[in-house]
Order: sequence, then structure tokens, then C-alpha cells
Amino acid sequence: MISAFSALRSRHYRWLWLGGLAGSAGFQMSSVAQGWLVYRLTGSALALGWVSSGWSLTMLLLSPYGGVVCDRVEKRDLLLWTRGLMGLNILVIALLISAGAIQVWHLLASALFSGVLFSFMFPAYQTIIPKLVDRDTLLNAFSLDAVGMGLMGIIGAPVAGMLIDHVGVAGVYYAMAFLYFLSVPAMSRLPATNQKKEVRNSAWLDLREGTHYILRQPVLLGLLSLALARVIFAMPYTTLMPKFAREVMGFEGTGLGLLVAAPGVGSLIGSLAVASLGNYRDKGKLLLASGVGTGLGLFLFVTVRPLPLVLFFLALVGAAGNISMVANSALLQANAEDHLRGRVMSVYLMMWGLTPLGTLPAGAVADRLGVPPVVALEGLLLATVFLAVMFLQPQMRRLE
Repeated sequence: MISAFSALRSRHYRWLWLGGLAGSAGFQMSSVAQGWLVYRLTGSALALGWVSSGWSLTMLLLSPYGGVVCDRVEKRDLLLWTRGLMGLNILVIALLISAGAIQVWHLLASALFSGVLFSFMFPAYQTIIPKLVDRDTLLNAFSLDAVGMGLMGIIGAPVAGMLIDHVGVAGVYYAMAFLYFLSVPAMSRLPATNQKKEVRNSAWLDLREGTHYILRQPVLLGLLSLALARVIFAMPYTTLMPKFAREVMGFEGTGLGLLVAAPGVGSLIGSLAVASLGNYRDKGKLLLASGVGTGLGLFLFVTVRPLPLVLFFLALVGAAGNISMVANSALLQANAEDHLRGRVMSVYLMMWGLTPLGTLPAGAVADRLGVPPVVALEGLLLATVFLAVMFLQPQMRRLE
């Protein structure tokens, strides 16, 4: 039986994992700090939606080209530059807060720039993993990556909430910038993938080649469609969490951090469970069942009021959501040709760029009806989509 931590036997994967750990901590802290700051400045759920959607819009436009670049150039260099620039971007926001000059449009501009960086960072990060581990360890490697995200969700979100209450939101942004800068030395220890090659086609031709390839692969289309369903129906709850924390639960920064951390706990447990499966064969069934579980968890966490139950069902959302994400990523990588992986994963990233299709309507309706009915409906719709695929598309269940 493959160890739950077998991918960490690779020295190069360990460096990637450690660098990803620092970046994940910064990302998890930002989900608390940005939401808290926007809600304090505006008091609007719609504002929470359109600021958080800034990164999505740029990713939607640029991620296909990010995939083309990723297939052409050295992945390690992309990771180094994007991580460093992300740290600078966050540092600028920290300085604006300290100077008392921060405005909502600054946060939107920062989110847009973050989307530009993620358009190149994400395909490079995802597609360098198969270069560092073998195929049988691929699911384990993606699971351990999700373990790191879950662990940082447990630590990063509560720490961000406590920093807000005790030293102010600027302190959170300074900590986030430091963490991104800290990830750069780890990424510099990665091996060269010898990705640089002679460019014979234009970027447009490479992009068209990747698009045509995906359109001829029903499995890839199915996996990308399920990813889109998760983005539209499962993502908005994170954006609405500050409003839910304040208006439904009566929480301030520390309480918000606790709510945001609960999915991280579940994500860590779920990721460890998947990591222990080794080269699990029934990845299609795992993907579909976890998608249904995510939807049910969303419905339940907004229909109960005792805090322990709210935290339990949020943990269920985190566990099922991360299992679904890991299974989807592993199946995409396993079913894509090596020289086209960057472009395939960039289209996967484009699905995340469509987040505004969920967050903006959800925010507008939540301002009128409140958060619970919006999230409950989205949870039921997500579960329905995955159940329909489970029973109507048997080839998706058989994916390995």
C-alpha cells in the first residue's frame, strides 16, 4: 500500500509543497482580510461579489494564454516571477491601509492584477507536478497539495481574524506579503523542466490547437463542465461569508475567521483520506460522490443555527469540495497529452474565471433575501447536477 505521504519522498516535490504551503497561507488569510475590509467599507454583499470577482475576470480572459506560455517556457521561472509579484501586489495594499488611503477600487485593482498573475501561476504549478512525481503517485501528490491548503485554512483564517481584531487589517496584509515572498526561495529549488522550445506557431495557433483538442475529447469536456458547476454553485458561499458572519451569526473578525477555518479543517481531513488511497482506481465515482456531498453540505450549513452544527457542515463542504477538486485535477492531468497539459489546465482555470456568474447574482439576491436561502438553493442545484451526471453519464463513473 502506498503511503499517504509517498509524494513527499521526492525532494523536488517537497520544495514545491513547502512553497505552496506559504502561498496557501497567504491565500487563506486574504479570504478573511479582503472580505472583512470590503464589507466594512461598503456593507454590501454585492460589493463583496464584484470585488472578489475581479481576479476571476482577468483569469477568464488571460488563462488560455497562460496555458500557451506554460507549454512554451520554463515552468519554474513562471512560478518564481508570479509569486514575487503577488507579494508586491499585496504589500501595496498593506501600505495603502496603513496610510489611511485605502478605497474599494484599490482592492478591485489588486484583485484584477492577482487574476493576471494566477493566469500564469496556476497552469505552471499544476503541470509541473507530473514532472516531479510518477503517474502512480499523481493522485497522492494532488491530495497532499490539497492537504497543505486545508492545513493553512485551519491556521491562516483564524490567525487573520485575530490579527484584524488585535492589530488591524493592515497587519494581515503585511503577513500575507511576507508569506508570498517566503515561497520564492522554495520555488527556486525546483529543477528545470527543460520546457523552453523553439516557437514555430503563433500563440493564437497554439491556443486553437489546444481548444480543438479539448473539443474532441468527451472526457475532458465532461470534467471541465463539472468544474464549472462547482465554480458557479459552490464558490459564492465564500464570498458571502462576511455578511453571513455579521448578520446571521453576529460575529466580528475572530468569529469570521472561525467560520472560514471550518472548511479548512474538513479539507485537511478529506485530503488526507484521499492521499491514503494511493493510486485509487475509481476516481470518477469519487469525483461525483464528493460533488453531491458538497451540495448537501452547503444546503445544511445555512439551514441550521447552533454553531457546532454550522461548523460541522462547513467542514463537510470543505472535505467534499477538496476531494472533488483533487479528483477532477488528477483526472484532467491523466487524460491530457503531455505537450497540451498547460493548455488543458488553463481552460480548467478559465472555469474559475467564470466565478462572477455565481457570485454577482448571489450577492445581489442576498442583499434582498439574505444569505441562507441563496446558499441553500445553490447547494441543491450543485447536488442535482452531480447526481444527474452520475446516473445519465455512466462513462464518467468509470474514469480511472
